[in-house]
Amino acid sequence: MKHYLRYFSLFALLLIGMNVYASQVGEIIGKVTGPDGSPLEGVSVEAKGDVLPKARKATSKSNGSYRLQLLPPGNYEITFSSPNGESQTINTSVLLEQRKTLDFQLGFESSEKIVVYGQALTTSTNASIGNSLNSDALEVLPTAVEYSSLLRLIPGVQVTSDSIRGPSAGASGQDNGYKIDGANLSVPLFGILASSPSTHDVAHVSVERGGARAVGFNRNAGVTLNTESKSGTDEFTGDITYRLQKGSWQADDEDGLSTEDDIGYITIGAGGPLIKDQLYFYGSYYTRDDSKESGTNARGTVPDITNEREEYFGKFTWTPIDDILINASYRSSEVTTTNQEIYENNSVSTATDGIDEFEVLVIDGSWIINDSTTFNMSYADTKQSAGSFPVNNLGFRGQSGDSLDLTDLSSQGYFTVPDLEIRTGADASEQALIDAYNAGAAPLIAAYGINGEALGSVGAAATINDNAYLGKTIEMSLDHVMDIGNTSHELHFGIQQEEGSEELFRVSNGWGSIEYWGGLDIDDGGIVAPNGDSIPVGTTYRATVQTRGFDAGGLTGPLVSASKSINIAVNDTIYWDDFTFDLGFLLSQDEIIGQGLRKADTSSGWEEARGNTYVMKKVGFSETFQPRLTATWDYSEDASAFFSFARYNPGVSSLARAASWDRNTGGSTTRVYFDEGGNFLDSETNVSSTGKLFADGLNPRTVQEFILGHQTTLQDNWTIRNHLRYRRTWNYWEDTNNNSRIVYDCASYQDRVASFADLYPDLVDAANECQFDSPEPKELYIPVNNLIGESSYVIAQLDGAYTKYLEASMEVDYKSENFFSTTSLVWSHYYGNFDQDGTTRFDNDQGTFIGSSNIADSWYGQLWGSFTNGDLRADRTWQFKSYGAYEFSWDASLGYLAYWQSGHTWAHQWASTFYLEPRGSRETPSHFQLDLNYSQHFKIADDYGLLLRLDVFNVFDKQTGYNPQPRYSDSELGVYRSHENPRRVQLTAAFSF
Repeated sequence: MKHYLRYFSLFALLLIGMNVYASQVGEIIGKVTGPDGSPLEGVSVEAKGDVLPKARKATSKSNGSYRLQLLPPGNYEITFSSPNGESQTINTSVLLEQRKTLDFQLGFESSEKIVVYGQALTTSTNASIGNSLNSDALEVLPTAVEYSSLLRLIPGVQVTSDSIRGPSAGASGQDNGYKIDGANLSVPLFGILASSPSTHDVAHVSVERGGARAVGFNRNAGVTLNTESKSGTDEFTGDITYRLQKGSWQADDEDGLSTEDDIGYITIGAGGPLIKDQLYFYGSYYTRDDSKESGTNARGTVPDITNEREEYFGKFTWTPIDDILINASYRSSEVTTTNQEIYENNSVSTATDGIDEFEVLVIDGSWIINDSTTFNMSYADTKQSAGSFPVNNLGFRGQSGDSLDLTDLSSQGYFTVPDLEIRTGADASEQALIDAYNAGAAPLIAAYGINGEALGSVGAAATINDNAYLGKTIEMSLDHVMDIGNTSHELHFGIQQEEGSEELFRVSNGWGSIEYWGGLDIDDGGIVAPNGDSIPVGTTYRATVQTRGFDAGGLTGPLVSASKSINIAVNDTIYWDDFTFDLGFLLSQDEIIGQGLRKADTSSGWEEARGNTYVMKKVGFSETFQPRLTATWDYSEDASAFFSFARYNPGVSSLARAASWDRNTGGSTTRVYFDEGGNFLDSETNVSSTGKLFADGLNPRTVQEFILGHQTTLQDNWTIRNHLRYRRTWNYWEDTNNNSRIVYDCASYQDRVASFADLYPDLVDAANECQFDSPEPKELYIPVNNLIGESSYVIAQLDGAYTKYLEASMEVDYKSENFFSTTSLVWSHYYGNFDQDGTTRFDNDQGTFIGSSNIADSWYGQLWGSFTNGDLRADRTWQFKSYGAYEFSWDASLGYLAYWQSGHTWAHQWASTFYLEPRGSRETPSHFQLDLNYSQHFKIADDYGLLLRLDVFNVFDKQTGYNPQPRYSDSELGVYRSHENPRRVQLTAAFSF
C-alpha cells in the first residue's frame, strides 16, 4: 500500500489545484466466453497500444465480463490468455470519449480474423447523440487546416461560413463548447471560438450533440467538440508537410475584395520514446502565411493584407508504473495581421493591424487503483490575448467641449456615409424635417460616398482594443465498478472548478464612430425632431466614444470581469440483462464578478467603489439541479432502442462585464452631440451600456431535452441510427429598462407603429388589437434605490422568453474493406421569441453579450413589442450531409464531403430586435456544396514515405448568398451581404519518416 501511496502523493502534487473538462480517454468492455458460449472466469486481458507506454491488464469475472479502462485513443493489440495457457490476439481501436464493446470467444477458430481498426466516424453506443473520428479519417477527408473546419463533419450540425459564431442545433451560436486536449478554447464570458488552432496535430475528434450523461460536466446548450492531440509512440516517427492555396486557384469572390490571396502552410511534427515503455514525446511546429497582394475594392487600390501565424506544441506521455498515466502538453500560437477589416465600400484608412496570442497548458493523469476503481485529475490553463490597432492613428481622443472638424470628417474618426431619407412625411412639418435632413446629407454623400452613392465609411478605425482572456479549470473524478445481484454499476463522482476572466482596455481613436444625425431623432422613429429629452435640439452629428479616456472619466487600468463555477457530478451506469441505464445529476454554483461596488448600508445594499471587485450575482447549488437519465435496450445482438432526458443550466454569461458597475466610468460608451457647425452641444452615457443591478428571484437559464431513438447494424457493414429530439429553453436573463413592463404597453405601441400603416398594415393591426401589450405584473423589476431609478437598466428575467427545437434525424454509417461513409438527413424546427443570433445590429456573426444583448433594450427590443415570436435566425429546416473515402489498390484514396441545407430565416426589421413582419417569414436560398480530396502515397523506403494530396473545396463554386440586409428603409433591402466561400484548391506534399 505504501508503494501506491508514494506514487499517488507525487501525482497529487503535480496536479493539485488543476482541472480539465473531461477525461481524454476511452475504454473497452466485453465478455469472454468459451467455444460453447459459456462465460470464462480468470482470463487475462492485456491491451498494448501505440500511444500507451505500458500495457493495461484486466481479468474476466465469473460472468465473463472484463473492463479495460482509461485507454488513450489509439490502436491496440488485445491478448486474451486463459489460466491453462491458451492465448489469442486481435487488433482494435479506441476512439476519444467512446466505449467499445468487444466480446471474445476464446478458442473459436475464426476469432483471429477480427481486425477492427477503423476510419469511419463511429456512432456512440449509448443514448447520447455523439460521434468520434480518428486521424485516419481526417487524413482522407477534405478538411481545411483550421480547428473550426472539424465542425463541418458533424452529422446534423449546420455548416456555416461565418467566422465567429458556430453551428446551431437548437441553441445559440454562442452556446457551444470547444476543447483541445480537454482544455476549453471558448472565449471566457462570450462562448465563441476566437483562437482556432491548426488541425495538423489532431489525432482524435469527439462531439456530443445532446443526451449528455452526468459525466464530463457538459452544461452546454449547443454542441461540444473535443479533440485529442497526437502523442508520441513506441517508435520514432515524424513528418514535414507543406500546403498551398494560391489566389489564382480561387474562383472570383462575390463578397468584395479582388485580391490574390496566397496561403502557405508548413507543419513539422515528430515523436517517439524518450524512455522505452515509459516516456514518450511529441512536438510540432506550424506556420501559415496568408498574404493578399494589393487588389481593389469599390474605392480603389487595397494594400497588401497579411495574416501570419506561428504555433508550437509539445507533449509528454509518461507511465511511471503500469497503473498511472500522465500527459502534459503546452501549445503557443501567435497571429499577426495587417490591413484588416477593409470592407468592400470602405476607404483603406479604416483598416486595423492586430495581434492574437493563444497559450494553453494541460496536465492530466489517471490512476487505476485496482480493477474496480480509477482516479483522474487534470489541469488546464489558457490565455488568449487580442489587440486591434488602427493603421490610421488620429493621435487624439475627443473630449467634452471640443468641436468636430467638419472640413475633413475623415480626420475625426470612423465616419459612416449617411443614406438619404426616402420616406414621405405624414404632414408638411415632417416633410420639412426630411427635406432638411436630405439637404445636409447630399454634400456628405458627394464628398465621402462612392460616385455619388451613399456607400461605406471613411476615416479611421474607431477604437484601440487590447483584451486578454484567462481561463483555469480543475477536475478530479473517482470511478468505481461493483456488482449488486444481477446488476453491474459504474459509479462516477466528479468535482470541477472553472475560472474565466477578461481584462479589457479600450479607448477611442479620435471621436470614435461618427454619424450624421441631420436634426432627426432617429432613436424615436427617424422622422420627428428632438423634443429636448436627452438629445439636444439641433443635433446634426453624433459621435460614439469610449467613456474610458473621455474627459479622464474612465479607469486608468483595465476593466476586469470574471466568473467562477464549481460543478459536482454524480452518475451511476447500470447494466442489467439487455438494459443499460445512466442515472445521474450535475450541481453547479456560479459567481459573476464585476468591478465598481461594495456592500453598504444603503437602500440597494451597495455603494459605488471604483475598481473594487464584488460578486454581482451568485447562483447556488440548490438552483442548478441538472438531472440526467438515459436508457438503452439491446433487444438483439444487432439492434437497440434508447431514451434520454437531460437538463442543462449553461454556465456561459457575459454579465460579468456587461453589468459591471465600473462600466459607468470605465468600459461603456458615451454619445457626444454636435450642431450643424460641429460645435459641442452635450454628451450622455449610453444608458444601456452602464453597470446594472440584478432583480430578485432570477432562475438560471434552463435547457430541457428529450431524445428517443433506435440503432441497428446490418450485415456488419451498415449502422443505421434514428432519433427524435425535443428541446426547450427558458429563464433568459437580459438587461432592460426597470419600468419596461409599465411604459411599453398596448397604447405605447399603437402610437409608435402608426406611421407604418401603409408599408406594414399587419403590424399596425396587431398593435391596435393590443397584441403588443406588456405582460403582468405591470410593475418595476427593482424598487427605486440609491443607485437606480425607474428608467435605469437592470438585469431581469424576461417574462415568457423561450426557444424550442424539434429534430428528426437519420444517420447511416457504411464500412467495407475499401470504403466508408457517414450520411445523415435531418429535419428540424427552431423557433421562439428569444433569438441570441439575431441581436447584433443586423449581423449575427459577432460575439455579443450573453445576458445583455439588444433584446429588451428600450421599446424596440421588448419580446411583446412586435412580431418577435417565430422561426429563429439559425432555423434550417432540412440538412443532408454525406462524407467518406474510398481506398484504391494503388495506395491512394478519394475522399468527399457533400451537403445540402435549407437557407436561414429572416424578416424586415426596423431595429435589430424589432420586426415589421412575422419573424422568420422569409428564407435565404438553400445551399449545396461538394468538397473532394485525392491522396496518393509513395513508399520511398521501409521507413520513409511521400504523400501528395489535392483538396478542392466547393467544386461547383456555389457562392450562395445569406445574411440579407433586413432594414426596411435601406436601399439594399434584401441584398445578400455575405456569400458562401468560393471554390478554392489546396495542394499538399508531406514527407514522413
